[in-house]
Amino acid sequence: MFIDFDVVEQAVPALLHGLKITAAVSAIGIPLGILVGTITAYMADAQRWPLRAVALGYVELVRNIPFLIVVYLSFFGLPKLGLLASAFSISIGATAFYTGGYFCEILRAAFRSVAKGQVRAALSLGLSDWQVQRHVVVPQIFGFLIPPTVSLAMMMFKDTAVFSVMSLPELTYQSNLMTADTFAYLEVLGTTALIYWGCSVVMEVLGHAMETRVRRWSHQ
Repeated sequence: MFIDFDVVEQAVPALLHGLKITAAVSAIGIPLGILVGTITAYMADAQRWPLRAVALGYVELVRNIPFLIVVYLSFFGLPKLGLLASAFSISIGATAFYTGGYFCEILRAAFRSVAKGQVRAALSLGLSDWQVQRHVVVPQIFGFLIPPTVSLAMMMFKDTAVFSVMSLPELTYQSNLMTADTFAYLEVLGTTALIYWGCSVVMEVLGHAMETRVRRWSHQ
């Protein structure tokens, strides 16, 4: 039993090309999802019940429907409704949709980490809701937000492998093509796993650096 490094060498360029697509989907879809999740978190804590109902319903959909089903519904269902989109666009939309639901709950938990007495005190001093969020709540929740947000980003980065079912030429799809041609499953899939692992480690290190920086800033 041995590893054919010639196959690995042949596979790397195609896998790196797939990594570019994976990175592009993640770099666009995950920040969009964070934006959606932020809006949804404020809607979920709004005083008007229709806003709360929409936000909580959206979160329940994300938490109870597998990501693969969301991708299938988007890819095969949208054309039935007359909405045509490329696999790349659907991948970004699905990533944002799923990321938003989970980030909403992360952000709501961060909000609850701030003592209600501080918010009441700020309001009693005449600060508006916007000023309370900007000067009291948001500065305190960054340290709480970073670890789960980085974990969510890592999860969604790896879950882009699901988009191979739409023939999006991302990392996993490229590895499937290579294994179909060479039958070198150990070499190709092993290299693919190492690429995912390496990218995840980089994200984890960057997240830890951000967390350390924010904590130092908050103690100044």
